Amino acid sequence: MDNATLGSWSITDSMPGKGACLLNELSVLEVTGADAAHFLHGQFTNHINNINDHFRLAAYCQPQGRVLALMRVAKVDDTFYLVLPKDLVSGFVKRLSMFILRSDVKIFVADRLAVCGLIDCDCKLSEIGHILIDRDCIIARTPDWDNKKRALAIGAKETLDRIFKPNQTSALWFESEIETGTPWIFEKTREAFIPQWINLDLIGGLVFDKGCYPGQEVISRVQHIGSTPRRMVLATSEAAVPCFPNDEVFQNGQSVGNVVMSVKTERQTMSLIEVTIKSMEIGKYQIKDVEFSVKALSF
Repeated sequence: MDNATLGSWSITDSMPGKGACLLNELSVLEVTGADAAHFLHGQFTNHINNINDHFRLAAYCQPQGRVLALMRVAKVDDTFYLVLPKDLVSGFVKRLSMFILRSDVKIFVADRLAVCGLIDCDCKLSEIGHILIDRDCIIARTPDWDNKKRALAIGAKETLDRIFKPNQTSALWFESEIETGTPWIFEKTREAFIPQWINLDLIGGLVFDKGCYPGQEVISRVQHIGSTPRRMVLATSEAAVPCFPNDEVFQNGQSVGNVVMSVKTERQTMSLIEVTIKSMEIGKYQIKDVEFSVKALSF
């Protein structure tokens, strides 16, 4: 998958709804050093210095509160592992490195590591609490999808191939992410949303009891007002429509939001879309002149 299509997938009905999916769209960063926990904690929207038993969802924002990157963070011993889309890695590392200054922090792109999504596969996911760590890989549970257990695994590609024997395309994994209301940010939507607009406060990616981080003042102000003017919803259409991140969403001829990510099956198209609260009263949208209806998210 090239960068032009990141955030949009196609899937066939003949594919079974379970298995192991090698996620080539994603990269892994390693962050080490005596000051790594303190440094990352001061940059992201979620607690980082107390991670110990699961992947944690966190956003990195610019001073105006717009999301630059959305990642999953895990910690093993003194090393932090950040999982995020490949098309954001270069700019993310460059920007984050600007603020290290004299801190003892090192950021590496872990090219030797790959990411695998596990859906109801034969690896006893129900026996894993939050996270399982051994010398070969890290396996962390993520929200269930349609009563199917899910997890993310990080490890060397040959290790993931040996243990899980990936038999699915990444489209299945991202279909499950879309249906569980779990967004990913790609280059086309970088700086497009503040955290509340994509529901990070509802799914554990944004907290308000930690110290300052870039964009915190704007993000907290939205929260203290008591309501956000925009939210993310799941919209579906019976038509097979190729939708891409940042495509405009319309209602009665007026632009009311943008596509966050989308998957197209043989039967329907499912898109996470960020739209105005006011437009949700009607609940019908148009993307590329095709009608979409809102479907309730699990949370």
